[in-house]
Amino acid sequence: MLTEIRRELLGTTGFGRPRRVIQHKVEAPSVGGEDHTAYELWVARRAFDLLEAAYPGHLWLVDCDLAKGGVAISIPVLMGGNWVYFIRMADLAPRTVIMAGGELLERYCLARGAIRPDRFVEAREKHSILAQKSKKVPA
Repeated sequence: MLTEIRRELLGTTGFGRPRRVIQHKVEAPSVGGEDHTAYELWVARRAFDLLEAAYPGHLWLVDCDLAKGGVAISIPVLMGGNWVYFIRMADLAPRTVIMAGGELLERYCLARGAIRPDRFVEAREKHSILAQKSKKVPA
């Protein structure tokens, strides 16, 4: 399976905040499978834009996969690579995307809204799966 990675520069989200890069990872469909790549990228980008508007600066990962049936949202720095908040396509709406992002932030005792680097670092030290392998996503 071929993989293509595209990068797009996301401007600064405020004074003193660094520029960030949005990365699109596209895997070619299996032989004989329909190619839904453009739609999946569109859905993932719209979900990302909603999260960025509601909770600017957080390090969101958004993955739309029609074969899996929905959109996965995570903050990999805190959650690692195996944990996501999954929204089925039937339930996908702007409200559910924003709600999912807010719930993830609250699980790590982060306020809904723009990122506060000091609080983010504190949450990472206390709860991150990457920092402490025995940790799980807070319930």
